[in-house]
Amino acid sequence: MQVFEGRHQTRFFDHENIPSKELIEKVLHKAHELVPSKQNLMPYVVKLLGPEHTEIKKDIYELACEVEYPDVDLRNKKRLDKIKIYEDNNFDLNNRFPDGNSQLFAPYLLLLIPRKPLSNSTLAESYKKMDSWNKDAHRLSPNIAKVEIGMFSVILTGVAMEEGLNISYTACLNGEKLRRKYDWLKGYVEEPTLALSLGYKRPDVSGIQRNYRRKLKGEDKPEKQSTFEWL
Repeated sequence: MQVFEGRHQTRFFDHENIPSKELIEKVLHKAHELVPSKQNLMPYVVKLLGPEHTEIKKDIYELACEVEYPDVDLRNKKRLDKIKIYEDNNFDLNNRFPDGNSQLFAPYLLLLIPRKPLSNSTLAESYKKMDSWNKDAHRLSPNIAKVEIGMFSVILTGVAMEEGLNISYTACLNGEKLRRKYDWLKGYVEEPTLALSLGYKRPDVSGIQRNYRRKLKGEDKPEKQSTFEWL
């Protein structure tokens, strides 16, 4: 558990020192081995975006900005105008400091999506022999899927940090619009639930820029006594 003590929400990732695809696959495969899942059905899929998917990440960022600022004028003023300045002036990625959910531009972005569990005929046959029929393998249960997505995210965080990687989370994805835009998402009943950002934190970023979210007053956990209630 000690590895989690150093965790923080990394906002700005290094685009010069980029982890290899082999390292990312290593932590993903290790998390896959370790994560618990009801009947090992893993009712979710993880879509992987690499360093080459800059334009898709920009779309995801812009849609997330709609969640933050529904008013288009305010959204442009607070978020998108800055992105346009960077692009118009050809700023390299390591000299861009977009506001808001800037972690969505990380070298590796993972989109976690609930899905109907893959068919498992062996499991189904086992239940038949027990005179019991388990329908879990034949339907999508979004609540279970979202719980398991959270469990996977925690396991992946620990494994990634042990490899020296940084990780961030984004939930305000505007997932329904995102799902309608891209063909590789249209086949899923549910929209993306969570995005995980992976890479190395930018070494030249100040503590204030790196921990921007800490500036929000009142962003503290509830007291332990109000979270854990003995009966």
